[in-house]
Amino acid sequence: MLVLLTFLKKGVAAGTLVTLVLLVTLNFSGQATSGVLFKSSIESMAERCQSIATLMPDDVDITSAMYVEAVKELPIGADDRPLGSSATDSFTPYCSVRGYFEKRVGADKKPYAIGFGLALPDNWNGRFLFQGGGALNGLIREPLGALAAGDQPALFRGFAVVSTDSGHQSDSVFNTDFFSDQQALLNFYSQAVAKVTQLTRKVVAQFYGQQPGHSYFVGCSTGGREAMTMSQRYPQLFDGIIAGAPARRTNYSEVADLWAAKRLRAIMSEGQSAPFSQAQQQLIVDTLLQQCDANDGLRDDMIFAPEGCGFNPSILQCMDSETGDSCLSAEQVSALTEAFNGPRLANGDNVYPGFFFDTGISANKGIPGLLQGVAGPLGRARMSQPFDLVREIELAENFPLAPGNANLTQLSSFAARGSKLMFFHGLSDPWFSAKDTLSYYQSLVQGDDLDGLRDWSRLYLVPGMGHCGGGEQTLDKFDMLSALVQWVEEGRVPASVEASGESFPGRTRPLCAYPQFAYYSGSGNPQSASSFKCR
Repeated sequence: MLVLLTFLKKGVAAGTLVTLVLLVTLNFSGQATSGVLFKSSIESMAERCQSIATLMPDDVDITSAMYVEAVKELPIGADDRPLGSSATDSFTPYCSVRGYFEKRVGADKKPYAIGFGLALPDNWNGRFLFQGGGALNGLIREPLGALAAGDQPALFRGFAVVSTDSGHQSDSVFNTDFFSDQQALLNFYSQAVAKVTQLTRKVVAQFYGQQPGHSYFVGCSTGGREAMTMSQRYPQLFDGIIAGAPARRTNYSEVADLWAAKRLRAIMSEGQSAPFSQAQQQLIVDTLLQQCDANDGLRDDMIFAPEGCGFNPSILQCMDSETGDSCLSAEQVSALTEAFNGPRLANGDNVYPGFFFDTGISANKGIPGLLQGVAGPLGRARMSQPFDLVREIELAENFPLAPGNANLTQLSSFAARGSKLMFFHGLSDPWFSAKDTLSYYQSLVQGDDLDGLRDWSRLYLVPGMGHCGGGEQTLDKFDMLSALVQWVEEGRVPASVEASGESFPGRTRPLCAYPQFAYYSGSGNPQSASSFKCR
């Protein structure tokens, strides 16, 4: 049932009378949610956008305020992923704002500030969403809220969306210059997100004339770490959080990436461009599928039950009479096994978890799969140096980003207030292992009470998906945001989230909450998610 309520309110700008039209939705559970549908006044939304600076504290400098009326005007920069046609079809006009606060000169004599982007839609639904960052930040991405939102970005649904550069400015997303400034590091760890959230929530409330009803955070990679950090260090800020492929321990994941790359590159002969030929890479993936694909009840070139996959590269080792691309040499088998097991101490303990064998490990488009032997972005400078694990561990422990790691498992305040935390991770991610996210999730279990954890947190593993998205054999498009909103606001527990993708046109599958996985029921269309159950 929809109910429209209209009333007059004194606006924030020069005593303007503003007509607020509220939408009250009574859902099937009998709960009511409300949000401002639109404002009409002497000032248009475009004019209010231009005067947004009047809502800001004195120390905030607004560098741009643009009313975006059409898709062609979307201010998406080179570091933003382009939106597909299905996303832009849902476009709604909005006010796009850029600003900076806490301007200062750092200990390194360089200028610093916390930059933010704020998007205020005409059709505000009463919700606030923080869009997590990426890499080492340093730039402001247009806050659209497209991640894990399926075909319709959060902004075009009516969310007010915000983003930040995390407290320093750079032309490169992997620029480490800010490491020399203590406050810049503290802002990068978590403070910038918290400060921007507190500032922009007030601006949103003033702009629309009411406080946001619920606050959400969605991020992947660095944004996934930021998401985890918010649940760990600021448990009162967000009602619902989605953490994708979190860079939660960059210091150690870089060691693992470097180890895998160097171990595989060590077997290359002069003139080789990759540790394995194209035929050998295909052999590895095909054999993996032969052994593990059907564990989820259906051979479909996807592995939904990774923990039940006991793939051992030794089965590919050449026999005495075999040569060429139809098998692997003993040296290749050893390197492949050790690379995927991850770096280990002399006693056998892992420094960082290894990686799942999955269909995307041979990827050579976008971020290279692990079989290509390419180190992570921060470890590539050491590829020419001998690998010394003791030295690497020392470097990791003293790495400037280490204090910002998202390792805390005491989330009682976050859980007790009713907030929800969802994770997703691609099983073929070559930069941050899905095993590391799984290990963290398991560490949240109190005693043996996995069901207690699943009351407020869920983990979804995505077969074939690389880092945050992409893959040649994956279903990497899913609307986890709607599932989160329904869980937070209606109590509808997300047992699964439906996924689709360009690599398998017409196919859908449920992403099941760990420890369950999608299993073919034995009947029905094998292309349809409705033919699968979580077990």
